[in-house]
Amino acid sequence: MKRKQILLNAVTTLIQVIGSAATLFFLYRFLIGAIGVQRLGIWSLVLATTSVVTLANQGFATSVVKFVAKYAALGRAEDLSVLVQTAIISVGLTLAVLSFALYPGAIWILKVVVPPAHVNEALVILPYAFVSLWANVVGGILLAALTGCELIARKNYILLTSSVLYLFLCFVLVPAHGLLGLAYAQTAQTGICFAFTWIALHPAIPQLPFFPHRWDRAFFREMFSYGATFQSITVSQALREPVTKALLTKFGGLALTGFYDMASRWVFTFREGVVQANLVLVPTVSSLKERDPRSISNVYRESYRLIFFLAIPTFSFLVVVSPLVSQIWLGHYEPIFVGFVALLGIAWLVNVLSNPAYVVDLGAGNLRWVFIGCAVTAILNLGLGFFAGRYFGGTAIVAASAFSLAIGYVVILVSYHVQNNVPFKQLLPRDSVAIVICSVVGALLFLPWLSHAPLKSPFSLRLMSEVAAAMFTMIVAPMWLHPMRKRLLIWVSSLLPA
Repeated sequence: MKRKQILLNAVTTLIQVIGSAATLFFLYRFLIGAIGVQRLGIWSLVLATTSVVTLANQGFATSVVKFVAKYAALGRAEDLSVLVQTAIISVGLTLAVLSFALYPGAIWILKVVVPPAHVNEALVILPYAFVSLWANVVGGILLAALTGCELIARKNYILLTSSVLYLFLCFVLVPAHGLLGLAYAQTAQTGICFAFTWIALHPAIPQLPFFPHRWDRAFFREMFSYGATFQSITVSQALREPVTKALLTKFGGLALTGFYDMASRWVFTFREGVVQANLVLVPTVSSLKERDPRSISNVYRESYRLIFFLAIPTFSFLVVVSPLVSQIWLGHYEPIFVGFVALLGIAWLVNVLSNPAYVVDLGAGNLRWVFIGCAVTAILNLGLGFFAGRYFGGTAIVAASAFSLAIGYVVILVSYHVQNNVPFKQLLPRDSVAIVICSVVGALLFLPWLSHAPLKSPFSLRLMSEVAAAMFTMIVAPMWLHPMRKRLLIWVSSLLPA
């Protein structure tokens, strides 16, 4: 039953990510036509600036996953209610204070970074960005509680519904209100998602009151002691994106920031499709540490094999089809967008391959090398990014950001293998060599062709689609022959009614 629940969580996570990617695809095509890539860059920069307040969330959110899983395994239902209330009150109040304190600083940053002609637009939407981020962060505590209860399927249904709702609200509000309509849509979406999550969590924790009012010092200290180290990890992770976008806007302009945001979201959506399904193992590892610590090494080995099987072809495909995505989103081939996708695709692939080690470290509470790796990423991103932007321009900033991200997560992956005496030969599973060869050869063959075949007619679009389909077929062939494919089919079929 436990294995079936884990599989259901993973499958619904994959469906949620694919659905969110589809809505994102249509959303960007719509927004570029409705408000233009420069205003999209403004919105992206404002969100990146205000996202600093999310630093108050991640440490507690991860603690909630770990300790909700722990107390649920021990059957302490009343403690679950108090634990979640303590986390909501702590994060909600801290976040409100931080938002008011950082608001003047956010205004100053936008005035420094944004071109004068667009400053007023950025300042008008700033309050909505803070409100939506507050609802999103506090709602993240409730989503973490669902994850800790291993009710990840419910969380996925909520996230998918909220993505579709956001797309609908943008279609309605943006034509009438422009950039401000985008702010209205996101604020409404986060508030509705918060309400849905609260309703979904209550059956799992019936003792949870409608209005949180119980705060426990012992639970706060327990979560804080675990979350403090992870909070420092979160700081380094959360600062990477705002720093990169600020440097891009300063040295490259708003249009370049808009292209980066599109490329980043395109790649990150695929990354989430692979990673989020694996993150369902965090509460499982936390529970295994209490009951059967020896089996954790098996969890790492099998999850890495699965991640490798999925990640290599996925990232090769998303890079190859980026010219086609550029044609559809922008209406023309944009080499800057395609280049950004290639750079970020390589970096996030390294991140994805390190995720099994990251997940096991999180579930087991071994966060030292995770912190070191993320700190390396943050330091290199700022230092190399500033140097690259000042002397080489915007594209060099993205290259520096990608390089920093890859190096930091190589540190996490290597340290896990060294600390746990895991052979490095496991990093390239023998049965996946054919997948690697076909993915690399396919990328080298088809990406140059698509990049030099600009869309001039419906026939050209059809031809590009056929080339993308050929690349997909080339990748799928070795995946079909892989033993992991059969195992996945057996696991999925076990979810179907008899």
